[in-house]
Amino acid sequence: MSFFTFRSAPVLPWRALLSLPFIGVIIGLIGPFGSYSGMSVAERIGHFALCVTLIGAASLIISYAVARRFFQGYWPLWAALLVDLALAVPGAAVVFLSLRLIVPAVADHLQAEHLLWQTLLLALVFRSVSLLVSWRRIRDGGQVEAPAQPAEPASDLRAKLPRTLRTQPILALTSEDHYLRVHTPKGEALIHMTMAEAIAGLPHGFQVHRSHWVAGTAIKSAGADRVELVTGLSVPLSRHRRKAFDAWLDAAAAA
Repeated sequence: MSFFTFRSAPVLPWRALLSLPFIGVIIGLIGPFGSYSGMSVAERIGHFALCVTLIGAASLIISYAVARRFFQGYWPLWAALLVDLALAVPGAAVVFLSLRLIVPAVADHLQAEHLLWQTLLLALVFRSVSLLVSWRRIRDGGQVEAPAQPAEPASDLRAKLPRTLRTQPILALTSEDHYLRVHTPKGEALIHMTMAEAIAGLPHGFQVHRSHWVAGTAIKSAGADRVELVTGLSVPLSRHRRKAFDAWLDAAAAA
């Protein structure tokens, strides 16, 4: 596998989105790209918090959408870099408009090429962090044990998956209208199958919501209304299924 074909599986956790303003504040306190001397602390914090939030959210959302739409959720590095490159111009525009709003005097002396490379540099830093987190999710998800010999319905399910995912452990299922999204450590696939048909051959799991099923070995933690998997995927836990889910967890732990 070459460097540019290294694959990762981006997700869209709400915690990552909520952390963006705080990351912007930290960057503002550091004051990169000469902003330390040209802007006050308050101006730097406001500027970077706004830019990191807007550009970071756009990058996360677009990356997640592109990976799911064109690469079954498991995309190569070259595609991620193309997204970063495509976002450089609108990102630079966001930076310019933010400076124009917060410190017009600084915006008047900026050069377009400087904005572009600075925006692209920050995008590459964030992409590196994203790849590291994704690699850890794939590694942890890969440690989930797959059934030794799936039943016939599960075999039907796997036959509908792309060849690269057929041997992967099935971590979770998500119902989307008349389709089913199958989550594995190395990507996702959208197949035409009902939830009932799929889980009939996957006994080692629990349907935590009418639209979500999770594999028992893939569960990392369970809260009052959410279940988090080892890959970072978080799915809702139905209130009326909570008691049965707790009993199922206790039984699985005792087995």
